[in-house]
Amino acid sequence: MSGVNATLKAFNETKKMATARSLVSLFAMFFIIKRIHHNI
Repeated sequence: MSGVNATLKAFNETKKMATARSLVSLFAMFFIIKRIHHNI
């Protein structure tokens, strides 16, 4: 049971990291688009 629990915890951590990474990339894209529009 503890093995399953550890796997679940690791999966949750991975999901959190993936969510954080996608949020960061979204923010970066938004920032770049804003800069491009600002330059035009």
